[in-house]
This record gives sequence, structure tokens and C-alpha cells, in this order.
Amino acid sequence: MTIDWAAANGTVGRRPEGGVTGVMVVAVVALVLCLLLAAVPQMAFADTVIEVTPTTEDAANEVQKQLNGAKKSATAKEPYIIKVAPGSYTLSKSLRLYSNTTLDLTDVTLTVQKDKTCNAVRIGEAVDTQAGYYYENIHLIGGTLDNNGRANTCVKLAHAKNVTMTGVTVRNARNGHLVEVGGVANMTVSGCTFRDQVQVGTYTMIPEAFQIDVLNTKHFPGHLPEALPVKNLTIEDCAFTNVPRGIGAHTAVLNQYVRNVTIRNNTFTNLKSAAIQTMNFYHTLIEGNTIKNAPAGVVVYMGHARGMYFASTLAKQGGVPTTVSSKYQAPAKKQDIIIRNNTITASGYDWYTGNSPRGIFLCGWTFSRKLTSGSVEWDPIPAGNYYVSGVTVKGNTIKTTGHGIMLDDARNSTISGNKITFTGNRAGALRYGIWLLSKATNNTIASNTIAKFSGHGVFVSDGSSAASIKSNTITSPKKYGISIQGATATTIKSNVITSPGSHGINVLAKGYAKTIASNRIRNVKQPAIYVDTTKTSTITIKANKFSGTKAAKVVKLKTGKVKVSGSTLVKEPVKKTTTKK
Repeated sequence: MTIDWAAANGTVGRRPEGGVTGVMVVAVVALVLCLLLAAVPQMAFADTVIEVTPTTEDAANEVQKQLNGAKKSATAKEPYIIKVAPGSYTLSKSLRLYSNTTLDLTDVTLTVQKDKTCNAVRIGEAVDTQAGYYYENIHLIGGTLDNNGRANTCVKLAHAKNVTMTGVTVRNARNGHLVEVGGVANMTVSGCTFRDQVQVGTYTMIPEAFQIDVLNTKHFPGHLPEALPVKNLTIEDCAFTNVPRGIGAHTAVLNQYVRNVTIRNNTFTNLKSAAIQTMNFYHTLIEGNTIKNAPAGVVVYMGHARGMYFASTLAKQGGVPTTVSSKYQAPAKKQDIIIRNNTITASGYDWYTGNSPRGIFLCGWTFSRKLTSGSVEWDPIPAGNYYVSGVTVKGNTIKTTGHGIMLDDARNSTISGNKITFTGNRAGALRYGIWLLSKATNNTIASNTIAKFSGHGVFVSDGSSAASIKSNTITSPKKYGISIQGATATTIKSNVITSPGSHGINVLAKGYAKTIASNRIRNVKQPAIYVDTTKTSTITIKANKFSGTKAAKVVKLKTGKVKVSGSTLVKEPVKKTTTKK
């Protein structure tokens, strides 16, 4: 059934003439409808379609009038579609969307007036008091939303569920987000374009084009603050161009997680920071994305020194109770994050963090004492280890002028089947294909192809551990093929290392490897395997094959304890020190 509040003016089913907002409603004859309902009792109701033809350059009032009508009359069974006639218009105020409403902007450009401080599109009232995922079944289709170089977020969505954005272009922000979501569930963003977002100044904390945020008074003024997480979010087949950071978060609620996120088949071009950055996410799939000219491809944080809030802070602001604890709770061991089949080209230093380029970066945070409050920017997060755990990094192709894949305080993860190539200056700083640091423990590194790094192919350091390093192909590292320094590896097996600048495999400092077996080290000019460790546990070295100079086709021991079979063991003379009398 269709209803039109303009019927009294004789505008049902046609576009009115002369200076009156055009409204077209697809009406169904009541008698026919009754007959159909009698014949098919379960037949679904059709959408009510209202076409709006703005008569002035500023379309805000005329479009909002119809959105307000939809607010009064639309239901889940009889949703409303507000379709704006093709053309270019301005907005002097936000378009506010409500439940069971589609805003169709196909072939429409809406430019927010330069001097206004509103959003182009938002969900709910200008000052909204609804809690939970209150609004539902909201869809934004097509068109271009031009933020006109302003700092206010262009599209702001909160307290809603069952939301879609399809084929929308959002562009032209300055020191502001293009889209910001908080407290939204079951959202799909597909076929959209996000572009031309400028950041100025030496530092700013609002780099994301598509920001996944927290519902507090600072980040969502005009919406009710609440510890209400984003969940069930899909962003696919979208393009991000000339933006500081593509998709992500730089805020989170302690002990509350963003869950069930899929980011797939998007393209990212010309960024100043990470293409994708998560913060306190679980059950996340990042797949099939193409990333070009970005300092970092994918960054995964668990906890952070900035941007972390207590749920109780949001509850106090909004008056909505929460059961989420403000005490330290260890993150889950299996966070179920999958990063696979992405193509990443990383170059340039991160404009925000100052980090060198990196393809994929998994980073936990350890605080030895409670953080100092950052006023409205973060709460005093308790001491603890906020580690990343249970991540699969598989089948990615990475070209980088910096590091390939880094695990910093990340554990129980698998790095496999990736193709990682260094394209930077080999005479410059040491860069590593895969690097485990800061007690990144119990990780597996398998079947990766690593080429031409200025440092080591695989580097395990700083109290980290690898359960296994196996079946990797490492070509032309300027330093070592595989290096274990102040760290451990249970098994180093069946790797092929060709033309290392120094040793193929070494164990140094307080390092330890239980077994080094069945590796092929080719075209080596220094001792193929080298051990110099203060650890007293025996390292078993067996069935390895070497090619290269005669002096290099050996296992060389300086300090430590080894059991060698199938290779020649050479002990490095210990230099004696003499004391002058």
C-alpha cells in the first residue's frame, strides 16, 4: 500500500508544475490490491517511492521534508524510497535519515555550503537521544557528496542497524573524515568511492577516510554516548584515492571489540598512512585488496597508547549503563584475524607515526604501569600486555621499500605463502622480509618467498619465538638468510636460501634453535650456518646441504653447544686475552 501526504494537492502519480516540490508516488488501486491480497495472503508490500525535484539550488529543506514524511509513515514492511531528481544542488544543513528509508541520489551531486558546520548526511535528529542500534533499514544509494573542503565529517552514522551505502562517491574533506560510523551493526558498503581528503598541519588524529569510531561526546557530538560497538561490517569493491588513511580506527573501548568485519576487493591509491588499520578488532577478514603507494598496507593494533577509552566513561556521558570492565583483561588467544591475498606496494614514511614503510604490521602494546589520562583523547588505561594473537597472514604479494611483514608483540600467528620483495635502496638502512620482535611468540613462518632485502630474510629477535621456520625461499638478502638473535626457534627446516651476503642461517647473542635441518644454502661465501650464543642447550644441526666456496660450506661454532651431522663442523678459535703485568 502507498500513502502520499501530497495527495490533497493533486500531485499523486505526477510531477507538479511551477515552483512546487515534485513528488511522485507509485500508487496501487485499492480494489486491485484487495483482490491480490485475497488471492495471495502472504504477498509482500511494495516500497513507496517519492521523487523530489528541488526547485532551489539549496535542496536541504525540500529533501528533508520528504525524509520527515518517511520518518512518520515508513515501516519495515512498507519502506520508503526518497529519490532526488538528477542534478547538482547545495546543502545548508544535514539530511537526516530515519528507519526504513532509502535515499536514492543516483546522478545527483550534493555540495555542502562552505560556511556550514553540518554533516551532509547523518542518521537521526540533530540532537539525538536514542540508545542501542535504534534506527534500522537505512540505505544510501548513488550520487556524489562533496564536503567542499570542510573539516566536519561528510557522512556520520550512529545508533543503527541494517545500513547500506551503495555506489556513493564521498569527496573533498580538509582535516576531517569522509565517513564516520559508531554503534552501527549489520552494515554493508559496496561500490563506493572515497577521495581527495586533505590533511594539513604537523600532526592530526583524524586521518581515516572511513573511520570506525567510539560513541563519545568528542567524536559523536549530537548523538547519545554509549559503549556500543560496531559489528558485522562489510566494505567491498570500493576505491580510496588521495586520502591519508583508507579504512580504520584510531580509537577503541577497553575490553570491548569491533567484531565480524570484512574488508575485501577494495583499491587504495596514494595514501600518507596505512591503507587499512584496525584497533581492537576480532573476527576480521581482510582479503583481495590492492594497495598502491602507501607507507603501510595493513596495520593491526590491539590496544594503543592513545585513543583508548573506558566503557564507564561513555556510560557516564550518555547515562546508558555498561557491564564492560575498566580493569585489565587479557585479549583472546584466538582473535581470528585473516589477512590474505592482498597486493601491497609500500613506500614512504608514515605521516602520522613516522614509521618506515611496511607491508603488514601486527602490533600489540605492553604497559608496565597505568597510562596517564589524555583528557578527552584517552583514559588512563591499566598496565598489562595487550597482545595481538591468532592472526593468519597468507598469500599476500608485497613490494616494499621498508620491511615486509612485522610481528611486534604478536603471538600464535601463522605467516605463510606470501611473496615479499624489497624494492628500496640496499645500501640504506637494514630492512627485513619477516621480522618478529618485542616478544612475538609461538609464531609459524612457512612457505614464503622473500627476495633482495637490505637486511635479513627472516629475523627473530628481542625475546620472540618461532614455533617453526620452514619451506621458505629466501634470495639475495644483503645480510643473513635467517637470523635468530636473543630469541628462539623450535625448528628451522627445509628452507632454500640463495646468495646471502653473509651466513645463510645464524644463531647469535642469547639465541637458540632446537633443530636446524634439511635446509639448502646455495652460493654462500661465509660459513653457511654460524652459531655464537651464550645458551647452553644443544642445537641439533643435520641433513643440510651447502654450495659455494669451500670455506663457506661448513657449520661454524664460536660459542654454544651443537650436535652436527651431515656437515663439517668448524670451531672458531677463542681468542685468549692476556693481562699485562
